[in-house]
Amino acid sequence: MQDVLSVLIEQIIIEGKKQGLEQKDIAHRSGIPPETLSRAKKAQDIQLSTLIRLAGAVGLRVALVPGHPVLEKILSGDVFSEDRP
Repeated sequence: MQDVLSVLIEQIIIEGKKQGLEQKDIAHRSGIPPETLSRAKKAQDIQLSTLIRLAGAVGLRVALVPGHPVLEKILSGDVFSEDRP
């Protein structure tokens, strides 16, 4: 679970950087203190409502998708690569 949260927070930060935003800007747009974002990155724990607000601040939304291996390969662009042991 911690890996998933870490990836989600990092994606939000990356999207913010694309828009010229620093982490403190993302936090302010979300209506949360910058320290909350910093703690979330370090502790790798965050409330879902806070994650949704952070994502919304950079134009993203949190969504659930089916966890099918084929779908994951399509989304990652690896649909034609062979699985090697």
